[in-house]
Formats: sequence, C-alpha cells, structure tokens
Amino acid sequence: MTQLVNNSAKGLTLAMITAIMWGILPLALKSVLLLMDAYTITWYRFVFAAFFVTLLLCAKNKIPSSALKSVSRMKRLLFAAILLSLNYILYLISLHYIPAETAQMLIQMAPFFMLLGSVVVLKEHFSRGQMVGSLVLISGLVLFFNQQFINHTGLDNSDFLFGFMIMFGAAVTWAAYAIIQKQMLGYYSSNQIMWCIYLLSSVFFLPLASPSQITSLDNTALLLLLFCCANTLIAYGTFAKSLEYLPTAKVSATLAITPLLTVVFATIAEQVWPNTFQAQHLNILAYIGAGLVVCGSMLTALGDRILNRKNINMVKHYLGFKNNCV
Repeated sequence: MTQLVNNSAKGLTLAMITAIMWGILPLALKSVLLLMDAYTITWYRFVFAAFFVTLLLCAKNKIPSSALKSVSRMKRLLFAAILLSLNYILYLISLHYIPAETAQMLIQMAPFFMLLGSVVVLKEHFSRGQMVGSLVLISGLVLFFNQQFINHTGLDNSDFLFGFMIMFGAAVTWAAYAIIQKQMLGYYSSNQIMWCIYLLSSVFFLPLASPSQITSLDNTALLLLLFCCANTLIAYGTFAKSLEYLPTAKVSATLAITPLLTVVFATIAEQVWPNTFQAQHLNILAYIGAGLVVCGSMLTALGDRILNRKNINMVKHYLGFKNNCV
C-alpha cells in the first residue's frame, strides 16, 4: 500500500512538472520568435534533445539498433517523426497570430483528437463520461473565445481564424503522432522512440534552419532559447516517466491544467517584465470557459471513473436525503 502511494506521488509530481514546463513554453517561444525563425528554433530543440537522449541511451547500452533492421517499424518511426515535426512547426507559426494563452487553450484539442483516434484506430471504448467530457470541453472553448466572436478585442479576427486553423493542424498531427507512439511502445521504450524521432526530425529541419542566427541573439534571448531546448527534453522525459507510475488517464487529467498555468504565468510575466510580455486580457466568460476546458479535459481523460453508475447513484441519494430533510 505504501509503495502504491509513493508511486502515485511520484507520478503526480512528474506530471505536474510536465504541465508547468508546457505552461511556460509558449511565453518563451513567443519571445525567441522575434529574433529567430520557427524552423531554426525547432531544429535547435530537436538537436539538443537528441544529443542528451543519445548520451542517456549510450550509458545504458540501449540504442535501438533493431529498428534499422525492420522496414515496417522504421516507416512508422519516420511517419511519427514527420507528424511531430509538423506539430512543432505549426504550433510555433500559430504564435505569430494568436496569444500564448489562446494557443494553449486550442492545443487542448490534441488529446481530444487522440481519444477519437484511439476509438477509430485502436478500437478503444468511448464511454459515456468521455462523451460528456468532450461536450464540456467544446463548450469551454466556445466561451473562452467569446471575445473573438463578438469582436470586442484587440486581436484581429482574420489573424485569429488563421491562427486557429494552424493550431487545429498542430493538434491533429500531435494526436496522430501520439497514437503511433502508443503502438510502438510494444517494441521500444519511450526514450528509444523519442531518440529516433529527435534524430529524424533534426535531419528534416536542417535544410530549412539557419543555425548561424544564434550569433545575433543577446544573452536574454540565448537563455530563452536554451530554456525552449531544455523544455523539450524535460517535459517529454517527465511525461514518459509519469506514465510508469500513473495510468494514462490520470496523467492526462493532470495535464489538463496546462492552459490555466499559461494564463497565470503570462499575467505574472506582464507584471514583472511589462516591456517584454503582454498578457491576454480575458473577460468573465473567457475565465468560465477556461475552467470548463480543464473540467472537460479531465472528464474526457477519466471517463466513467467519474461519471459511473455508482457515483451518479451516490449523488442522487445525497440529493434525495437533503430533500427529505427539507
């Protein structure tokens, strides 16, 4: 029992680290994008991650050389690398058109698409609780973007729609990548899969990148770029490790707070560095929508663990008891 509690605590801590890292990431990326193009930033992130994962696998003598001997597995790894590369670049491009907080809300579509993909591709069950969670998530997104719909915001509607379409593509490509990775876990560890993907993605972006741009960065921009690179390694590392201690549903539910963390970090950054960061000013409906997005993500992840017959009967019994007292 003690071991189970310790594992749950470890898993929750690792998942929270992932959420924090992904919550801060868009703020750092948006600043670096002012001085370096998206392709070069992405190339540096993949090279950095590939280098350190190579050291880790070499130290453990776990370089997946068998992947090179299987054409079918190499094709799947190659496709996964292409999808993740597209996700990275589309996410970065979207930050040119939408605020960081909006980007983090929109990327919540990714786990929803992964869920749909799991039902269609992996033939997993789509529960009543997950269906309710999906509806809550979509409702939350509509409320969060109410300022764009009523056009009472400084964000240009054409920019918002273009950024939305780009982020939609980023969410779809990430979901497809995640499904392939889940399939490949039967053959390789998470680190081995990510090592192959990092290396392949580094090769993809090399012709498009301009590594010499790094010489034009000042000390602050260099630190932000280093953080973006380290973020890739740490966030995906803690995410993969958390899955060893917690079920995927619980990890996904924890990560649902990521967009709210971005809103909080953006607000703090604007107060500390007003000339560098500018938070998106939201109305009350947007905050309600943000809360619904988080609740919807959690319901989608946890499914019938929350909305099962036992819990529903408990609520009915409780309400009936209260009514009798009245």
